[in-house]
Amino acid sequence: MHDFKNRSKDLNRLQKILKVKFTNLDLLNRSLTHRSYANELPYPVKENERLEYLGDSVLGLVINEYLYKRFESYHEGDLAKIKSTVVSEEMLAAVAFELKIGQFILLGKGEENSGGRSRLSILANTVEAIIGAMYLDRGLKASKKFILSVFKKYIDQVDKIPTMRDPKTSLQEIVQKKYKKKPDYILLKEEGPDHEKLFTVALTINGRVVIEGSGTSKRRAEVDAARKILNKIKNERFEV
Repeated sequence: MHDFKNRSKDLNRLQKILKVKFTNLDLLNRSLTHRSYANELPYPVKENERLEYLGDSVLGLVINEYLYKRFESYHEGDLAKIKSTVVSEEMLAAVAFELKIGQFILLGKGEENSGGRSRLSILANTVEAIIGAMYLDRGLKASKKFILSVFKKYIDQVDKIPTMRDPKTSLQEIVQKKYKKKPDYILLKEEGPDHEKLFTVALTINGRVVIEGSGTSKRRAEVDAARKILNKIKNERFEV
């Protein structure tokens, strides 16, 4: 489905953007291969989900170590808040946009036509897959250097700007301050096949359902609901 000569040029361009030279370009290519692309080929091709799984762990380890060493006076809860925002889908997608990752992803026609190249979940997952491929190809030292070179500025932003923190955490602080209790999230439904689940949750504050949220995981649905209500609070369309 793609010209291998041009693909090689694309991968070389991406390596320059990443500032990482891969020994095994097949690993880098696999990290950019979305499931929709692999499913449309008449022969088996490895997609990037296993690399995404690995990259998620490598990213978490590197970010956690950096936060632990940098913010010595912070409690673990504060570190967890920063970390959850830095490795969130939105932040990973921001990294992908910055590095122009979208143009290098291999997508199926349907996913391509429906705007998959700029879909946050696909971009975020691809960044994690690239990190997983980098770890296998170059090891932890090179992966750590890449991760910190890209994510340090986002960590600085999250630490300084309250609005960039995890929406669930921000909402929880507002609700606890007024009611001395946390907001609750109730799972309403779980739809779709295993590889394309859509979760819908109801957000309740002081026992009252205030809004619904949806996402590709229960947590993402909860974050969606929290973000919606925070926007309403900010625009004075909702009072806690």
